[in-house]
Amino acid sequence: MSPLLLLSLILGSLATPSLSISEDKEDFIQETCKKTRYFALCNSSLRSDPRSSNADLKGLVWISIEILHEKVSDTLFFIIGLYKNTRDPELSRFYGSCIEDYGTSVRRLLPEAVKALGSKDYATAKNDATAVTSYIDACDQQFAEKTPFSDRNIIVHDLSLVASTIIGLLG
Repeated sequence: MSPLLLLSLILGSLATPSLSISEDKEDFIQETCKKTRYFALCNSSLRSDPRSSNADLKGLVWISIEILHEKVSDTLFFIIGLYKNTRDPELSRFYGSCIEDYGTSVRRLLPEAVKALGSKDYATAKNDATAVTSYIDACDQQFAEKTPFSDRNIIVHDLSLVASTIIGLLG
C-alpha cells in the first residue's frame, strides 16, 4: 500500500466532516497554531479542512502533512508546466533543479514523514517535514528576481514549518 493511500485512509478515519467547528475545537486549533511561527497560515489551513473539527493533536498533524503534500504537488506540477514552455536555457536549468527539489519532497521526504508518523517516530517525521523547507529554499535561491511561483514557494516553506512544529508537539 502506498504511503499516500495509507495517509488518506488514516485521515478518513480520524474525523467525520462537519460544517461547523465547535468553539472548543476552534480554541484547540488556535492554541495549537499559536505554537507555530505562522499562526494565520496554520489557523486558516487547519480550520478550512472539515476533518479538523473532530481531530486531536495527532489528527491535526496528519491534516497538516496532507495539506503540505497537496501544496508541494501543486507547485511541482506548476513548475513542470513552466519548464515545458520555456526556451531560455538558464531558466530551463533552474526550473529543472526546482523540479528535482520539489520531486524529492513529494517522492521521498513526505512519504518518509508519513511512515515515521505511522510508527510514532516523531523526530524523524519532524526532520523530514523540516527538510522540505531546505529543498524549497534551494529552489528559490537560484533566482535573482521573483519567479512565477515565488508566492507558492513561500507558502510551501511556511506550511512545512507549520507541519514540523505541530509534529514536534507530539514528542
